[in-house]
Parts: sequence; C-alpha cells; structure tokens
Amino acid sequence: FDYFLSGDLLEHPYRTQLKSDHYTEQVVLFDGQAISFPDSQHHLPQDVALAAGDAHSNITALEQMTLLGKRKDTHLFVCFQNLVKIQPHFDHVLIDILQADPKAHIILQASRHAAQTSSLSNRLKKTLQERLCGYSLSENCPTDSFDRIHFIGRVPSDQIIEFLQRSGTSSVVLQPFPFDGSKTTSDALNAGVPLVSFPQRNLRGRMTGTILRAMFADDVPNDIAMCCIANSVSEYVSKALRLTSDQQFRNQVIAAIQKTKNRIFNNKSVSLEWAKFLSRALEQRISDQELEYEIGFGEGDKHYRSFTAKAIEKDQPRDWRVESRKWKHE
Repeated sequence: FDYFLSGDLLEHPYRTQLKSDHYTEQVVLFDGQAISFPDSQHHLPQDVALAAGDAHSNITALEQMTLLGKRKDTHLFVCFQNLVKIQPHFDHVLIDILQADPKAHIILQASRHAAQTSSLSNRLKKTLQERLCGYSLSENCPTDSFDRIHFIGRVPSDQIIEFLQRSGTSSVVLQPFPFDGSKTTSDALNAGVPLVSFPQRNLRGRMTGTILRAMFADDVPNDIAMCCIANSVSEYVSKALRLTSDQQFRNQVIAAIQKTKNRIFNNKSVSLEWAKFLSRALEQRISDQELEYEIGFGEGDKHYRSFTAKAIEKDQPRDWRVESRKWKHE
C-alpha cells in the first residue's frame, strides 16, 4: 500500500506520540471525519431468508422487533453487529446491563451460521453463571437473566433503518468495542435512535465517536453533546442505562440528533478532501477552486468546516499520557 487514508477526528489526537503506531503505510489525514454517507441510500434487493441464513424463521426480524418494542416496561439494548465484533470483554458489558436493569433486554444479530451464534450464546451464558455463582458452575445457578438475551436473524440492508425504528421509545444502540461501526452508526442516527460508544485507541474503535463529535461540535448543550460518548467501561454502561430510563433526557438527545444529523450526510467537505488528495496523488494539476466548483462546494459547506475545527479543538486538551496508561491497564 502506498497510502492509508484517514481523518483528523478518526485518529487519536496524539497518535504519533504514542509508543506504538500500528501503521506501516504512509498515513494521510483528511480534515475532519473523512467519512460521509448519503442521506438516502439505495440497496440492491436482498432475500430475507438469504440474509438470515440459519437464523431464518417463520417470524421475520421486523416482526420480532415490533413485538419486543411494544412490550411494556421493557428497555431494549440493541447491538446489531456482526458477532465477530463481540469480544469476550464486551460480554461483561452486556451482563452489567442485565444485572443493573431488570427491564433490560439485549438484542443481538444472529449469525448466518448457527454454530457461530451458538458459540457466543454459550459464552455469554457461562460469563453470566460465573458472575452470579463464581467459577464453581452449579446446575442450580439461577440464570433467568439469560432469557433476556435475544438473537434475531440478520436484516436485509434496505430494512435496517425500519428495523431500528421499531425498537420502541426506550431503546438504545450499543456500539461494541474495541470494534465499533460506521455504517451502523449512520443507520441508527437516520432512524433517530440514540447510541453509545467508547472510543478506543485505534481507528477501528473510533468511528462512532468521530461521527457523534462532528454532529455535536456546536449548538448543543454539553450534557447532551456527551450523552453518548463514554470515557470508561462503567461510564459506557451508565450512559446506556440513562438513555433508556430517563425519558426526558432521551427526548432531548433525540431532538439534538434530528437537528444535527444532516452534518454527517452528504458532507461535501469530505468529498473535497478526497478530490484534493486524488488529484495530487495522480499528479493532476487541478486547483482547489476548480475542485470546489466541480463538486458544488458552496458557502454552506464552508460554514460546516467551523464545526469540524471545533470538534478537533475539543480533542486537544486531553492528556494522552493518562489515556495511554488507561488503555494499557484495560
């Protein structure tokens, strides 16, 4: 590889000063988030049974979510990611939520392959037993909480936003760590569902936090701006719990999402950064003004850059040495 393309907000602000930089390529940092999504997405038609694979059943994932979303006194914690992203230490986050909230139900995406789903299911049950009864796994160990973990078949891409919208008024999307998501984040925000992220050291665990900071960089009260970005595992759990139980706070967060989500969709600042890099990498002499004209980059798009700059500035006061020790400990 000649280059690895990333963005200021996507990378740790003091990445080059950390002891180990995991990049071997030349890293090119675009201004801002370096990722943009179209506000309306067009997906090729997908077969529901093919999407679900071994998890296909007579009741569709949309119908299952509708039933769960309509339950009274139920809080839904949706982690609809590929199961390979659910690492063993994230199991404890899910168990913490189940133990802290008797109304909590965890929604996970079943794999297309039954064996993979079964493997995670067994691991979660074992973790729950160990937390409740220690390592002497007795058959009498109460595991009723495990009944509140649901594996639902994969949803075709063109149905995921509707799927999330059916999760009810007491739901939150959990982005796992150290691997989170970007497309799934945009889907949750498009659906108007709050989500929680714990930004990690490397790019693979920083995409959700980047998108949220780009959205909430300005014109949003600080408590709302920090609604969904955690600085520790315990804070991640407490933020997720609050977003399902504190309805007034949840409504304020949703209002902020609806007001600012346009900042991450059809972002021409991102398009311009790509155009500038490609023209120079391919040794094409095209001025920035010409590129702006070609992609329709106007005054409104220039105004957006102020939000990006503020988001980057908010990263700078953080003590990277403290964060390095914290990550090493975890």
